[in-house]
Amino acid sequence: MKTFENMTDEALIGRVVKRDAEAFGELYSRYYNKVFQKCVSIVKDHDDAFDLAQEALIKALNSLHTFRGDASFSTWLYIIVHRHCLEFLRKKNKQHIHPLTAKQGEALGMDDAGDDSLSQTELEKIMLALIESLPEAEKKLLLLKYSEGESIEALQHMYHLSASAVKMRLKRAKERLNHLYAIALHAGLAVALAHVHNQLV
Repeated sequence: MKTFENMTDEALIGRVVKRDAEAFGELYSRYYNKVFQKCVSIVKDHDDAFDLAQEALIKALNSLHTFRGDASFSTWLYIIVHRHCLEFLRKKNKQHIHPLTAKQGEALGMDDAGDDSLSQTELEKIMLALIESLPEAEKKLLLLKYSEGESIEALQHMYHLSASAVKMRLKRAKERLNHLYAIALHAGLAVALAHVHNQLV
């Protein structure tokens, strides 16, 4: 296992461009909270910001080959995040559709984050394979919420938990799944599945 804690953003970027999945994951983790807070400041909704932060980060990291270093990485990243959030607000105001009312893949924040060279069917297969690889409790919770459409209230009764506890479990499961999805798109499904295995061992 490589150690990236003391590595600069620039060094990590160099590794990500060379398709180093662990460096990709480190850069993602390093900036997720900052990007999330920026999304919250723009869209004023924590649930929307949660999905938008993951989508924008994955888009940016998959586009690192276009980063020329004319500005700092964080500045370049925040411009992408800002544009992504504004586009979301334009669509929301125009269509009045909440992102979590769409099909399962979109609800999990994966609708626009994919590789253009892959078909929607291929992206859905990757997502489903990753869901299947999750710990049973996380897999069941995600499918109940996003595939079967169970409400937070219904999940409270099923799990005998408070609403905040249910939301926190969903947040952690979605975060894990989106992280794995990002790795799968960047380095391949096999690498992402191996990452799951290493985490569970």
